[in-house]
Amino acid sequence: MTLPAGERAFRGAASVVVCGLLPLLALWYAIAPVALGDRQAADFHFGYYYAAEAVRAGEDFYPGDGFVVRGADELIIDYVYPPLLAIATVPWTLLPVGLAEVLFQVVLIAVFVATLALLGVRDWRCYGLAFLWPPVTDAVTTGNVSILLGFAAACAWQFRDRARVAGIAVGLSIALKIFLWPLVIWLAATRRSAAVAWSVGAALGATLGTWAMVGFRGFTDYPGLVRSLSNEMDERAYTLYALGVDLGFSQGLARALWVALAFGLLAASIVRARRGDEQGSFVLSLAAAIAFSPVVWLHYFALLLVAVAIVQPRLGALWFVGLPLQLVVTTGVYNGSTVQTAAVLAAAGLVVAVAAFRPAVRPLSLETAPR
Repeated sequence: MTLPAGERAFRGAASVVVCGLLPLLALWYAIAPVALGDRQAADFHFGYYYAAEAVRAGEDFYPGDGFVVRGADELIIDYVYPPLLAIATVPWTLLPVGLAEVLFQVVLIAVFVATLALLGVRDWRCYGLAFLWPPVTDAVTTGNVSILLGFAAACAWQFRDRARVAGIAVGLSIALKIFLWPLVIWLAATRRSAAVAWSVGAALGATLGTWAMVGFRGFTDYPGLVRSLSNEMDERAYTLYALGVDLGFSQGLARALWVALAFGLLAASIVRARRGDEQGSFVLSLAAAIAFSPVVWLHYFALLLVAVAIVQPRLGALWFVGLPLQLVVTTGVYNGSTVQTAAVLAAAGLVVAVAAFRPAVRPLSLETAPR
């Protein structure tokens, strides 16, 4: 059925505004304050860059307490990653920090676009809507590596039948930040033993190799540093544990619910894999990666757009699921009121539920496209 000319014009104009102008405005507000010196890309500025400077100087790059709170609202997390990220950031320290953080934000935007393109997204409107997702703009605003982890996850899916590529992508992501380890379980559950071996080898090699490069400084203290950070910050995160505590549950019960959810998602991923549903299993493993993290900031949920792109690479309802809710209720990097935390978790849960149980609209893959 052919639409009237007026309706076609209206839809076209609406698409340009919603999927074109508004995303550009969102990216402007993510980058402009940093470029103008009114704000810092906090994770890159205070975390990665300062740690990289310490690596260059041969000094300790792990903080004593793992975090610094400035004022009533501003939270600055110091460097609490394995050494790979600090070492990889060293070349950026050849630039002034202000310039480096803006360029890093631009790189994150480019990597995010590359992630969607790798997964077969060709509709320009999907790219625009993706940049309206608060987790994505939050990752750009803070200069966080969540977008890089999303690219690694996309590589693991797209090249899942190429053991070396998928395994190294997962392994390096784990060495960068111990987060996507459930993807190793997914590879094992889908009977990709060679990819599992590559991922474990890459993770161990990169982690131990980079730690050796810094003389194993902080190696024995690192687990305690992470635990200390988790203990201090877990009630400010977007997790079932934080929500349970807000609702008045005991810490023991709230933690039990959090652990049950994480293991439940991982178990469901394994079951779906054994039943031959690789797509649903992969989506659930991404959800499990988020659920297992004791501290979940808003930008972690950018990982869910990998699931959306896999399941629906063309514009559809899934690109809108949870978007209005998050735009209205989210408070930023860390959680706000009980209602706000519950709403963000509900939006994320809805995305996972729809993506995990919805048949895929499969684009041409890199390996099946005509030549």
